[in-house]
Parts: sequence; C-alpha cells; structure tokens
Amino acid sequence: MGNTATRGKIEYDFTKGNLFSQIILFSIPIILTNVLQSLFNTVDIAVLGVLVGDSAVAAVGSTSSLVNLILSLFLGVSVGVNVLASKYLGAKNSEGVKKVVGLSVVLGITFGTAVLIIGYFGARFFLELMKSDPALIDLSTTYLKVYFLGSPLAILYNFLAAIMRAAGDSKRPLIYLMIGGVVNVILNIFFIVVLKMTVEGVAIATTVSQGLSSVLCLIALLRAKGIIKLDVKSIRFYKKELLEVLKIGIPAGVQSALLTFSNVLIQSSINTCGEKAVAGSSYAYQIEIYVYRIVHGVALAITTMVGQNNGAKNFERIKKSILYSIIIVAIGGIGSGIIGTLIIQPAIFMVSGDSEVVNYALIRMLMVGLPYFLCGIMEVLSNTLRALNKSLISAIISLLGSFGVITLWIKLVFDFYKNYTLIFVAYPLSWGITAVALLVVLVSVLKKIKVSIESSVKEKGFDYGA
Repeated sequence: MGNTATRGKIEYDFTKGNLFSQIILFSIPIILTNVLQSLFNTVDIAVLGVLVGDSAVAAVGSTSSLVNLILSLFLGVSVGVNVLASKYLGAKNSEGVKKVVGLSVVLGITFGTAVLIIGYFGARFFLELMKSDPALIDLSTTYLKVYFLGSPLAILYNFLAAIMRAAGDSKRPLIYLMIGGVVNVILNIFFIVVLKMTVEGVAIATTVSQGLSSVLCLIALLRAKGIIKLDVKSIRFYKKELLEVLKIGIPAGVQSALLTFSNVLIQSSINTCGEKAVAGSSYAYQIEIYVYRIVHGVALAITTMVGQNNGAKNFERIKKSILYSIIIVAIGGIGSGIIGTLIIQPAIFMVSGDSEVVNYALIRMLMVGLPYFLCGIMEVLSNTLRALNKSLISAIISLLGSFGVITLWIKLVFDFYKNYTLIFVAYPLSWGITAVALLVVLVSVLKKIKVSIESSVKEKGFDYGA
C-alpha cells in the first residue's frame, strides 16, 4: 500500500502506487472492523435468543435504531477528523497532523460524555416516542442505560480509529476490536449463564469490550513513532483545526443522524406489527447489517484515498478512486446480499425456531439486504464530496433524497396500507434516488476541482485546500 513507514511508523501514502489494489487492501481491515463492531450486537442477540428467549431479543433489537440515531450525530464529526488528517498527510503538513490527533482525543471524550448524558437519562422517553411495545419497554430501557454508560470510550475509539485510517493504518483498529470481540463473547456467557442476568448482562459485556478496544487504540497512538504519534501536550482544542473538523463533521453528523431518524420511523412502524414482526426484523437486521458493513467499509476507505490525493493535488487519482470504489462496492454488495438471503432462514431457525418470526426476517432481507449495493454507491459518492470539502452539499442531497423519501413513504404509503412488506420498499427507493442526485453534483464539483488543481500547480506557493 505504498508504506512510507520506517522503524514503527504507521503511515501509508496513497498518492502513488496501484490504486485498485490499495483500495481493496485498505478496505478489508475496515470492513472486518465494521463487521466486528456489529458482531457485538449480533452476539448479544444470539446469546439472548438461545439462553433467554425472543422477548429479550426483541427488547434489544428494538433499540438498534435509537442507539444509532444518538451515536451517529456525534460520530459524524469523526469523519471531519479523518478528512482533515488525510489532507494534511497528503500535503506533508506534520504540524497540522499533530494538532488533529490531539484534537481528536478531546472531541471523542467530549462527545462521548454528551452521548452518555442524553442516552442514559432519555432512554425511556425516546423508547416511548418510538411506540415501543409496553411488554418490552422495561427490558429495552435497562439495556440502553447500561449501554450508554460506555459511550465515552466507545466514541473515543471511533475518533482514534479515524486518525489511524487517515494515516493508512486500518489493521490495528481491527486487531484491537478483535480482542474486544473475544472479551465480549466471554463476558456475555459469564453474565447470563453464571450471574443469571438478561439484557443488562449483554449490555455490560458490550460496554467493557468496546472500552478495551478504545484503550488499546489510545496506547498505540501514544507509542507510535510516525507523525500521528499522540503527544499528551497536544491534547487540547485548536481553533483553526476545530472549525475545519466541524465544518466537515457537523453536516456529516446531522446527515447521519437524520438518516438514522428515518430508520427510527421505520422501526416505529415495525413496532406496530407485533412482537414476532419486531423479533423477525431484529434477527434479519443482524444479518443485513453485515452486508452494509461491507459496502460501508469501502465508502469509508475512499475518504482517506480522496483526502490524501486532494492534499497532494492529484486529480487523476481522485477520479480513479471514485470509479474503482464504485466497482468494488457494487460487486461486494451484490455478492454479500445474495449470500445473506440464502443463509437467513437456516441461521434464524437455529436460534428462534418460530416459522412466523423466520418469515418476517426473510421478507426484510429480500427487500433491504439484496439491494444494499445501492446504499454502498450512495455512500461512496457522499463520502467523496465530504473529502473534497463539500460536506454540506452532500448532507443536503442525502437528506432530501434519503430522509425525505423514507419519511414520505412511511407517512403516505405505510400509514395508509399498514403492510409489513411495504415498510422496506422505502430503503432501495431512497438509495437509488439519492445516488443519482449525488453523482450529478459530484461531476460538477470534480470539474471545478480539476481547474483549481491545474491552476495551483502553475502558481508556486499556492496552498490548495490547506
């Protein structure tokens, strides 16, 4: 991957070398990292399904959209950290990188604390807004409160991982999450089998394991010998870098939060279909999310690729990054969607055994899992715009195309017909419309970027994108 490291440095240069293979090799650890993050929740669901029952599964599964809604608002800012760090690395601005690394720690802890307060004290209120089943709401509230206690370390992990990915290191975050994943499985079994806990046990296990991964990332950056080494003295706010990060990250966070809010609307609709529909959807989500993690991993990788080449003023590699990523995400999304659809029935029968629950799960997988490659293409285009400092434009288009379409579909179609299958049509419809709109805007932006880069190389000393 064009490793520029020496004696323990962990930076990789994506401004030269075979770009197609770089995207694949860099994306794989990110995909596996994303998969392991989802595995925390899947293990929770599987253990609860086998050792406790479908009610506990439904209680935890019905919280997924709410958890993602609260987390996504703040995690979006980590996108700004990744983009700015990538750009500074591409421009060989070591002082700027040092500041962004220190800033990322402050932001991770600050936003993590905010999530803890909002999530812990608002858990039951939010669940009531989502029309959570009265029979499940006590269990769901317990799970959420314990889960959100670990928010500061969980969010800090994502900020630190964003820094490492910006420098081309997608392997260490994976390794640290693998360690956390093993701990999660062990603690799940211990809390449920030995201590006779239910949803609070799996929440504690998840919190501890995510915290461990975060601490390992922090230690790695403190011990790093490259320019992304974390200097304790640099852990503070920097006005210029903070504004740049927020300029990119806030639109990304708001976009992600509102798109997740559309998922909350969908979950609220599912909640009206009964406990078995909620359980079936929850099981399907645990398989479907792995399809998403594959396409999302490639979409995350392009932020670093385009960010570094934007800083290095390499327009041709920016174009190739986009094209190759779309090809890779389409192949990966279609392939994983087919596999997920084929395995969903036998996989869920092993855990639940209820044919009605399995049928609900299959419907969701067919409607959402199979066309997930459209979501991947949409995210590649959206992240490209963010990496080119067009985060606000990306957010506006995505909100109108995705959030708007899903909201209208639920209000105008599902609320009228009240059909479980119809709920999920909103997803592929919104992804396709948004992807087309993003592509049209991106073509225009790329033309302007090309002109800017060609002009900058003719003017000595012009600091493009600094």
